[in-house]
Amino acid sequence: MTVHPQAKTPTAGGYVAGAARGVTEAISKVRTEAPGWMGGALAGVQGALFSLALVLIPMWVIAASADGAQVSWGQATGIATRVWLTGFAVPWAVDGVPVTLVPLGIAALTALMLVQLSRRFASPTWTAGLAATASFAATVGVATSIAWAGADDVENRVTRAVLISCALAAPAVAWGLVRQRGAVLAWLGRVPSTVRVGVRMAVAMAAGTLLLSALTLVVSTISARHTVADAATSLGVDVAGGIALALLETLYAPTLVVWTVSWLSGAGYVLGGVISSSAEAPTATIPALPLLATLPHASGGLLALSPLVIVALGAAVVVALRKRLTSGMGDVAAVGVALALFAFGFGAASRVSRGAIGPGTLAVVGPEPLIAAVMPALELGIGAVLAIALMGAVRAMRSGELTAGRFRTGPSPHRETPADTPGHPAE
Repeated sequence: MTVHPQAKTPTAGGYVAGAARGVTEAISKVRTEAPGWMGGALAGVQGALFSLALVLIPMWVIAASADGAQVSWGQATGIATRVWLTGFAVPWAVDGVPVTLVPLGIAALTALMLVQLSRRFASPTWTAGLAATASFAATVGVATSIAWAGADDVENRVTRAVLISCALAAPAVAWGLVRQRGAVLAWLGRVPSTVRVGVRMAVAMAAGTLLLSALTLVVSTISARHTVADAATSLGVDVAGGIALALLETLYAPTLVVWTVSWLSGAGYVLGGVISSSAEAPTATIPALPLLATLPHASGGLLALSPLVIVALGAAVVVALRKRLTSGMGDVAAVGVALALFAFGFGAASRVSRGAIGPGTLAVVGPEPLIAAVMPALELGIGAVLAIALMGAVRAMRSGELTAGRFRTGPSPHRETPADTPGHPAE
């Protein structure tokens, strides 16, 4: 008698694994046989949808968990889409109250997504890059036209959304393609060394300033944790809704970091109709929002010396990059390039971080772009120039000591003659 092996019965896990394997193979086949630009187009659409999900999912949670709320899923989706579009500078209004303050967290996370998606899915061609940028901007434009279909200025909103989306997506997609190809940018060697050092210095200054501001904001948040908790409790949402609200407000954290840089430099920011800085505390009543309670409100005393910290940061950047300096006038030129780039970048960030979050005194909040760009740049420049001068002085002192030591240890000016040499008869 022949014994046949027992047949294996497929399990649910086997079906799932087989289905996942089939989907993966289908996607790979489509990517292989589709035109090269198709991957870029899909990357752009994915970037827009994933970015929207950052706001959509927390908004659904809030709508489902709020006590006594009668908000449908469609209404929650519409509100989430409009909140998301504020990340692309599309103005929003709630019951006639303007909200134009841009959550920089949406823009930053979207740019990171586009870098990774274009690196993963787009073909290593500039055609695919253009397709990714165009599809991303088109998706944002379509979402704007749907979300603001009844507005009188819908065309202006769509135009603004498309232009901002292109400006955001183009460098992100380009960087993703460059990283995918591992390209070596040979033209960088033709850029003057002063400019290259200035760019490095500007990046280091911006990174150090933002890190210092973020740490200040963290300390301020910890010190105001009870105020933040009371403000969150007054909104009447449960635990899930509070977590979702915290996630939404986190998207504004980079905006507050820009405010805090201006606060540290002494330029300050406008909130509640008054200027708040490290030397002057706000006197107006601030709305009880958890987000605004995290801002540093103390002032005076040692806090008024916070601009000196930025001066020290400028000096520290120069010391850290001292091996790339030439100990000449080129160093001063490099500092000038760095300060110009920093002022331009931070001025643009300050302009985007200025807007409206309500009526009356909240119609304009945030730093003044020109002042907020010039003051930290000047403070960084003072520190950088002082560091260059100090390093030059130390270098000159060391050079003088070496020269003096060389003379002290050199040959004696009295030259021995054969008659003076012991054991040698004089002529």
